[in-house]
Amino acid sequence: MFGVQNSPHVPLGMSNQRLSETDPKDIDARIREYFSPEIRWSVAFQDFQGKTFGILAVEEAVVKPIVCKKNRADILREGAIYYRYRGETKEIEYPELAQILEKEREKERLLWIKHIEKISMVGPRNVHVLDTYNGEISIGDRKVLLDKSLLDKLSFIKEGHFTEKEDEGLPTLKLVGTIEGLIDVDNAAIDPNAMYPLTTKQLQDELGVNSYQIQAIISFLDLKNKPKRHTEIKQGNKSNPIHKYSRTVIDVIQKLMEQKGRNAFIDECVEKYKGNTLMKRKRKKH
Repeated sequence: MFGVQNSPHVPLGMSNQRLSETDPKDIDARIREYFSPEIRWSVAFQDFQGKTFGILAVEEAVVKPIVCKKNRADILREGAIYYRYRGETKEIEYPELAQILEKEREKERLLWIKHIEKISMVGPRNVHVLDTYNGEISIGDRKVLLDKSLLDKLSFIKEGHFTEKEDEGLPTLKLVGTIEGLIDVDNAAIDPNAMYPLTTKQLQDELGVNSYQIQAIISFLDLKNKPKRHTEIKQGNKSNPIHKYSRTVIDVIQKLMEQKGRNAFIDECVEKYKGNTLMKRKRKKH
């Protein structure tokens, strides 16, 4: 926060326009000069009681820890990791560093699981790999190489961070035209058992409900009419298909249980299901 006295915290307002007149590119270049990986930040200004204050906000890092790359007088030390403790910022101590590294390992584990699930859905033959370390795009048994000079300048557009304004954003590789080898997931030959791994019984067991309750939940959410959540698989000459569901169904139902309360959500589904069943019986009688 710019414009607030350090000790005691007195709101004085900014005494000059240096922050507003400084080009954001210069600030970003200086941050990238001293720290890696990327630090995402933004600057804003707020008027309060006739005074102007500057706010420099730093987002939580995507990849941790952030490491200092070079020395700067007695302020920064090469190889140091700085951590915000209560009332001060200083080099990190072991307990906090261990906690950060453990969280990063868990993120890596979950990312591997996500990649493996994606590969199982589209099939390994349909997966192409962009290796940003070696500058290779693997397409089947063929490779496309990116020049090292281009690779060093390559950045990826992240959701919510795209801009085409002049002098804003990082340099981004723009590919224009038709690129062979991309997958149309909606029309790709995907193993339905991989995309929809759960039977009704498995869905019931994972959610910890009885057979009547799972039928009520399926009806309440109209899952059988949602192709992204459900499919029918025919086996041999059997007339009745097997109903299969994607794993995302578990996430959707568990989220609703958290929002509404587990018992309240199940009761709502059961009551609705009973009402629909009675209406169907009345129609048959007439």
